[in-house]
Amino acid sequence: MTRTIRLDETIEVQRPLHEVFAYISEFSRIEEWDPAVARGARLTDGPLGVGSQFLIDMKAGFSLRYTVVEWEPDRRLLMTVDSKPFTAREEIFFERIPDGTRIRYVATFDFVAPLACLAKKFPGMMDRVGKSAMAGMKRALEDRFDPPRAAWGTMLADRLVVPGMLGFTRFGYGSARRRWRPVSAYLRDRHILITGATSGLGLATAEVLAARGAQLTLVARDARKAKRVAQDLQRRFGNRRIHVEIADLSLLADVRALAARLLKKGKAIDVLVNNAGALVNPREETAEGLEKSFALLLLSPYLLVERLHPLLKKAASQHDVARVVNVLSGGMYTQKIHVDDLQSREGAYSGSVAYARAKRGLMILTEEWARRWAKDGIVVNAMHPGWADTPGVVVALPEFHRATKRVLRTPEEGADTIVWLAAATEAGRVSGEFWLDRRPHAKHVLPGTRETPAERRKLLKVLAAYV
Repeated sequence: MTRTIRLDETIEVQRPLHEVFAYISEFSRIEEWDPAVARGARLTDGPLGVGSQFLIDMKAGFSLRYTVVEWEPDRRLLMTVDSKPFTAREEIFFERIPDGTRIRYVATFDFVAPLACLAKKFPGMMDRVGKSAMAGMKRALEDRFDPPRAAWGTMLADRLVVPGMLGFTRFGYGSARRRWRPVSAYLRDRHILITGATSGLGLATAEVLAARGAQLTLVARDARKAKRVAQDLQRRFGNRRIHVEIADLSLLADVRALAARLLKKGKAIDVLVNNAGALVNPREETAEGLEKSFALLLLSPYLLVERLHPLLKKAASQHDVARVVNVLSGGMYTQKIHVDDLQSREGAYSGSVAYARAKRGLMILTEEWARRWAKDGIVVNAMHPGWADTPGVVVALPEFHRATKRVLRTPEEGADTIVWLAAATEAGRVSGEFWLDRRPHAKHVLPGTRETPAERRKLLKVLAAYV
């Protein structure tokens, strides 16, 4: 016994046709607009087109396999759907209209027993499902979301410390993602620079942004590894606009040379992600005589952002806003900046403390840049990835990793807020905040970690003197 049901729904949105097609054709993102979907994934490598496949996990407990069988860019998609409850053909038509784009969705579902009986008994069920999905698609494409605000419950949890730390785990991520909104922003005309892009959070960030079509510049220390990563991203996502820049960001000479090369090319930078980092223990000095944590985690991003300000400003003039995303750590909460001992010369050295103090300094820079460059259309934010299972954590904090590995986030989960700050339209309207899971969090939770205005001024003066 089978039962056939046909759906035919149309919506109109005020978005350019090419942006609408780009968003919907990456069908793995269907979870952003279809409330019945739990998660989507692309199964095939290369550019999207005929033969592309997607696996869609439904909240009802079964999965769908979509296969693109016909592909007409900016005009039409035809996909077949295979699953245990039904098979289907889903066709999406795209049409330019005076104030945007018309989208028509036509689908034929063939249900097999026992769901065929259920479909016959409740003929309006699939119609409601289709209308709900199209309403979600319209909401996603309209992209009219206000920036999230700091919730009192979140701030209270942060200040109580232990509840806040629970939010750093994969369970905190799972709880937070239920309230997230779609991110349909068009990135194919954006240039994004990512430091530390060959592993961990940086690589996870590059993967998502490459899949969404952004032009990427990956900054890495190891030329062979960087080339391999770039080639892999090009192969997997069909994105040929992925470039590599080689620099040891713990060396100021390399940072200056990197900035000079980028300035000479003159390509506007829409987003700069300061992600490169390492926890150094015992104390080391660079070839330039600087303590390595200070040089890599604070002085390097300071110099890079300051030097690349003209390219950020250029991007803001072209696209209304440019962004800087600074990757910090929850360890920042435990420390105050020590302006008179930035290189950790006094007392017994602790790699974790040096790391946390440098990240605290980068939070101060985040607020300063946000204030100073607001008139230039540059927003600057910092984020905390939570506790993520990255190679850096395994190497630098083996005991912590062994104790917490069952609750650690994946690199992709840790990198989500980096991607959101880089891409989401509403994230471009807020600056100077500290984010976890797409929501602003407290910048201080322990007494004695807040710097005075005089200490802040002195930090800026000392950093400027170094560079």
